[in-house]
Amino acid sequence: MIKIIPREQIKHLEWAHGQAPLDPSHVVPNIPLFQNNSIVNIDDILNGKTFFSEEKDENGKYIGLPIALSQVLEYATSDGYVATMPELIVAKIKADKSHDFWQKWYSVHTEENIGIDKKGKFYSKDEPVLVVVNGGGILTPDRINQAYTEGLIGNSAKYTDKEFDDLLDGKLPDNTSIQLYRFEEIKKGITSLPHRFGVVMPYSMAKGTSSGYHKKDGFTTNPLVIARAGGIENLESYYNLAKHSDGDLGNYHPFSGRDASTPQGRLLYLDDSYDGLSGYDSLINNGRFVGVAPESHRAKK
Repeated sequence: MIKIIPREQIKHLEWAHGQAPLDPSHVVPNIPLFQNNSIVNIDDILNGKTFFSEEKDENGKYIGLPIALSQVLEYATSDGYVATMPELIVAKIKADKSHDFWQKWYSVHTEENIGIDKKGKFYSKDEPVLVVVNGGGILTPDRINQAYTEGLIGNSAKYTDKEFDDLLDGKLPDNTSIQLYRFEEIKKGITSLPHRFGVVMPYSMAKGTSSGYHKKDGFTTNPLVIARAGGIENLESYYNLAKHSDGDLGNYHPFSGRDASTPQGRLLYLDDSYDGLSGYDSLINNGRFVGVAPESHRAKK
């Protein structure tokens, strides 16, 4: 599964030599190398366009999440991209504390889905698994609106068995394919990660992590944090910048008491400060996404 990319194609992601850190705690991390036809550039994300919606329907229900997602996808088109959780974490590390990324919460183009691995494709047969999908998966704007109409299950979209089974086979509803990695591969480290990829881990492992605030060791070694961040490379740097003065940094999930036998999923959020990574927010929510248009990365070629 490991793909080696020539340095010339990704050297634009490297921290500029001689650039001063923002403060003594702002240590430049070993930024992971994202690759999707060489389109992902952290500077482009820092200068990306934000799409925010807090619209409500006639019944007062928040529907801003699919509205903002629809707008940012239309802006980015298939040749651009919407920032994912791993990418926005790296962008925050590189950003000055005055940047909006440190002043506001953001939705990310990363979703978490739970269900049963009936074939034992990744772990044991019939084992419940969590699939973290970056760059677009099942939850398109239309699919979120469909979930609103059908009714949510525990504030998540209820999937069909086929939707989740196809996901585990790397098949998405838009007839594209996605690269899936086992959690152990992600924890060990992948030389390069595509913009669009998934991480599969045992649901029991994700469910067993504490939902709430963590000190440094509890955060940087947390399996769910590692899966959400796409690896361990940037966790210490992000922790040092985002933590509360008492050392707390959040990682929230809704898995306690949740039965994975009914496939379901929701989108993730990245908080402005020490509330950190969140998958606890209902799918009925506001949305704020960052998009990069095709011309932004074309200009660098």
